[in-house]
Amino acid sequence: MDENLTKEEHTKQTTKEYPMCANHPLMKTLFIGFLIFAGAYCAFYTVADWYMKKIFALQPLPPRMEKMFKNDMREMDRMFKNERFIPQKSAGVIHLEQSKDAYKVLIDLRAFDNNENNVQVLTNGNLLTINGRTIKKSKHNEQISEFQQNYMFGNNVKLKELTKSTNGNYYTITIPIDNEEE
Repeated sequence: MDENLTKEEHTKQTTKEYPMCANHPLMKTLFIGFLIFAGAYCAFYTVADWYMKKIFALQPLPPRMEKMFKNDMREMDRMFKNERFIPQKSAGVIHLEQSKDAYKVLIDLRAFDNNENNVQVLTNGNLLTINGRTIKKSKHNEQISEFQQNYMFGNNVKLKELTKSTNGNYYTITIPIDNEEE
């Protein structure tokens, strides 16, 4: 039995203490310091964010400004309803008539200051393009109105043989039709 006692005396339990264990006071201090810093950072960020949003947020328009905007919109609507801003004449300026042997394009020159030089007729293949331009000058401003209309014809039309003539207030373009069937 003495032998068993001597063995117990000689055997020592060895435990190692690690400096980074959870019970170490240095770790506790560092972790608490980190938590305090993170909490202070979050609180500062939240308050700064509220402050910046309050400064840079658009305030609703005061009633006076809204009233001014409404008056401006009403004035613009009135201006656009006035016929001098929207050319009402352009709807009935050009008429196209078809007969057996020709197409007739009638252009009302009153919309172009009764001047046939303000109307330009161009052809490109089977496409007829009519351009019109009017310049009205007054004491304080100059109004320029331009008009363009395109007509596309079939292969039976001879656009190269078109004729132009002026008859009163109308500029007449006659385009012959080829009646030969192939």
